[in-house]
Amino acid sequence: MTKIIHMTSSSGHRGDYQSVLGVLFGLKPSLGRVTSANLPSLCKSEALMFGSIDDDQPGFLRTALHRAMRGKRTVGLFLRPQSCFTGNLLKAWIKRILFNALRRSNYISVCTIVPFEVAPEYREVAKEGLSDPQIWDRMLVPFDPSTEFVDTLRERARGRRILAFIGSPSWFKSPDKLLDLMQQDGWDEAGICVVVVGKVAEESRALVQRLEASGAVVYARFISNEELDAVYEVADFIWACYHPDYDQASGNFGRALQAGKIPIVREGTLIESIAADIGHPVIAIDHEAPLNNLPRRLEQASLNDAPPTDWIKAQMKHFVTAVERAL
Repeated sequence: MTKIIHMTSSSGHRGDYQSVLGVLFGLKPSLGRVTSANLPSLCKSEALMFGSIDDDQPGFLRTALHRAMRGKRTVGLFLRPQSCFTGNLLKAWIKRILFNALRRSNYISVCTIVPFEVAPEYREVAKEGLSDPQIWDRMLVPFDPSTEFVDTLRERARGRRILAFIGSPSWFKSPDKLLDLMQQDGWDEAGICVVVVGKVAEESRALVQRLEASGAVVYARFISNEELDAVYEVADFIWACYHPDYDQASGNFGRALQAGKIPIVREGTLIESIAADIGHPVIAIDHEAPLNNLPRRLEQASLNDAPPTDWIKAQMKHFVTAVERAL
């Protein structure tokens, strides 16, 4: 019988999750929202993992409950468990009750991608607190940077330290905060080259143009995997300073750890706590405070090219052991 990893779509990190987890656990890819057309095959599969239950929670619940009644197991990664604790209080309470009930099933395993040691409240809504696959995936698929793009980026940086903003500049990534930083007194003297890479939606185009006018190097297009790896190769800092409404695992943060780079994070976030627990340096920003001292902090930061390899390997081992047991 078929073993399946199901995703609603393959966009963004979803494609990476499906590829890495599919190979790791011998699962075949399946795409789309759960409907009456694909529900039978999902229910019949020998093993089933949802790579992100957040994109189609009703579909996950429908499938997992059907399988549970047949004595079949289902595993799902919960990317935004904070939705059970924040936002609309009634909706959060209902979700918390629901996921707490699922946690008690012998056939349904919901796993967060933030360890319980960092967010102990997540024990209430999930069976396992694991680390984001993008914290350890490069142990399986090593960085393979485009040498041509590495040379191009270094040439454009002209010896300056590189701060990389990776991916579409959506509101939750706080590109406006990056623009604010670039407009601070002392920015030009700090010797920082901002590189922005990724497709730009129409609603973000004006802001990206302002970043470019302020001196950022912008590649507003699809970035290949090899080009993306080149950005991690040359960058000194990786932007992971997200909006206060967005406090969850971050692929950019995870890849920064794996590349031995310094993430720029929002003060008080889960990812800042992860970095503190393992002693990896970050630049933490108070999202509500002025940024006038930040250019100097970036200029004086001690760069670190040594990823926390032993910790990363331990997170991968824990993930694999937990999921294999649940499947």
